[in-house]
Amino acid sequence: MFTERASLAERTFLYRVIDFRSPQEFQLRYSGWWFRQTVQVSGITVWSKISWLDIDRTVRFSLPESIDPHGRDGRIEIDFSRGLQIRRFRVWIDDQLIYDEVT
Repeated sequence: MFTERASLAERTFLYRVIDFRSPQEFQLRYSGWWFRQTVQVSGITVWSKISWLDIDRTVRFSLPESIDPHGRDGRIEIDFSRGLQIRRFRVWIDDQLIYDEVT
């Protein structure tokens, strides 16, 4: 795992909770449970999708104004292994990699 800006708070199958310290302080929660993918930033849903047939491997969202008044763009990239185990989980804010987890 590479990061100096965040720490992994919780990790299970298709689920991550990451606490970020920089560029802003917030908690990111990703869930892919029960055919629904959601991303929450400090409790605010910033992206969701019903994923009956296909799980998105790239998720794009904007940080809420309460976290970042500039409304920067975020992106999550997920690589899966067989059985939908998360092999790599990366978080970007604008074009800056702020979290990179390899399992």
